[in-house]
Amino acid sequence: MLLAAGLAVIPAVFAGASAASSAESASAPRSVSTQDPVSLGSSHVLDQAGVLSRGETKRIENAAKKLHTDHKLDLYVVFVDRFTDPGDAEDWANETASESGLGPTDYLLAIAANGHAYALSGDDIGPVDDDRLDRIEQNDIEPRLHGSDWAGAAIAAAQGLGDAGGGGGGGPALLVVSLLGAILIGGAALFVVRRRRKKKAAGGAEPGQPPPWPRRRTRRDGDPLLGPELTQKENG
Repeated sequence: MLLAAGLAVIPAVFAGASAASSAESASAPRSVSTQDPVSLGSSHVLDQAGVLSRGETKRIENAAKKLHTDHKLDLYVVFVDRFTDPGDAEDWANETASESGLGPTDYLLAIAANGHAYALSGDDIGPVDDDRLDRIEQNDIEPRLHGSDWAGAAIAAAQGLGDAGGGGGGGPALLVVSLLGAILIGGAALFVVRRRRKKKAAGGAEPGQPPPWPRRRTRRDGDPLLGPELTQKENG
């Protein structure tokens, strides 16, 4: 399929992830290297960072197959050490999606394990809207990345897309889980997120609450649709 114009991306940067992992997980990358955008070919999982065991790869593939069977959506997952040429997560994911010919029902989760960055890429005209993609990012992917649960993040993304494609998608319970995760992490990890949603009015965070996260929505051609300067104009 040809990639439709208007592919949007939800990028994020994460740091201070926990070193804890299951016995099966190869949570720590074996080496640090850089990676240019890639062509996915026929595989739904491409692990160039060496963070997955064979069993974890199979679990992600099974989750992707279920997503396609149940909802006619496809999730592709790429793990690299660091994004390069371009080094920006959203640009890297967009170029990989373009080179791989992804279409409106195709989603790409690109994770730089040592670069502490990721991007969830989806087409603007795809069936999962911005708000649901935001919830998938915040409730399903990010808490697992904080714990270096690479396979869990990908599987949760597939399940979240399935819920969204089937009319579900998050809810108060998932939001509570996400907030609890943020509280547990506390000051041990810095998590900077650029979102697709409209940025809320500027202001300091309430006492005991995490600081507001900067948010930005972009299209595949690189034109920023929403940034602090655009938000200020809209609110003005």
